[in-house]
Amino acid sequence: MDAHKNDPTEIAVVEYPGADPSAASMLAEMAHVGNRLAQQQGRHTARILVSRWVMAADGGGPQRVAGAELLDATVPAIIALPGQVSQNGQIRDESILLDWLSAHYDGGSLLAAVNDGIGVLSRAGLLAGRAVASLDASRFPALNAQSGSWVPSERSLVDDGDLLTVGGPQAWRFLGLRLLYRVHGQGVMAAVAQQQGIVVPAGMQQDLERFSANFAHGDRDVLKAQRWLHTTAARGATLGAICQASGLEPRTLQRRFLKATGLRPIEYCQRLRIAKAQLLLQQGGAIDEVAWGVGYADQSAFRRLFLRVVGMTPATYRRMVAGKLRDRAAAPLPAPSPMGTPVRPVARHAA
Repeated sequence: MDAHKNDPTEIAVVEYPGADPSAASMLAEMAHVGNRLAQQQGRHTARILVSRWVMAADGGGPQRVAGAELLDATVPAIIALPGQVSQNGQIRDESILLDWLSAHYDGGSLLAAVNDGIGVLSRAGLLAGRAVASLDASRFPALNAQSGSWVPSERSLVDDGDLLTVGGPQAWRFLGLRLLYRVHGQGVMAAVAQQQGIVVPAGMQQDLERFSANFAHGDRDVLKAQRWLHTTAARGATLGAICQASGLEPRTLQRRFLKATGLRPIEYCQRLRIAKAQLLLQQGGAIDEVAWGVGYADQSAFRRLFLRVVGMTPATYRRMVAGKLRDRAAAPLPAPSPMGTPVRPVARHAA
């Protein structure tokens, strides 16, 4: 995430009724370790500050209750919704929370949620047409009843640029790792995971390290174009179509898009398509079908672009992923931790 160097990146944890009360402190600890490691590694990235937000007692929207002394009234760069530990908590007027989330989403905040928190985003109408992390139907029957409004995914972690969803056990920790990757990069994320003994399940490593776009730049017209591109996975996107989505003239779009995202529109579309191609290859897709599925009829052009972006050919990438899955399946599990979960250090390769 491309923040101003002197400005902290705020992660606002919304403690809505029933939400896990330990979520903010857990994320704050991960952020503290990540900030320290980033400084030790000489990385010139923004410091992460985790703030707690609760619903106002007077029926108003969420308000900061911790972290306010270190932050001003700006919109949080990231808003995170934990899962629930109690189904008894009822939001007095949920529409206030939903409107607040929608307004901050329109303002450029990245919205992140795990498990039950995904349902809050759904009720705010923010998941229509978007890919969402897989959810256990037996654990979250209410969420699965809402799933018609989003695109189901087989992945436990789906980062769709301006929306990040994670499902399953320890989803909050994986959300924290992905946010560390977005702010501080792969090296810091891997070191935090290793120091805290966080298990990274087979198949999630590439999701943790996938290309992520900057949405916290404040240019609303570019933001409209980005959201349109992410909704369509940039398939068939042309400069004219992007101009239409943003309401900008071509030269203005090119200039402002590059300033806001660090990429030209065509480069941005290429990154989105290749990220989608990586996901499809991880799922075992044939290379020609994957190329066609992400909008490339010319396989040689797809191969050249994949090699330039990922650093290896699609065939090599597919073999690498398959080999790692075989190795993990064949390797004996280490002794269980006190919580009954085997601890495996995070891999250090880049996707």
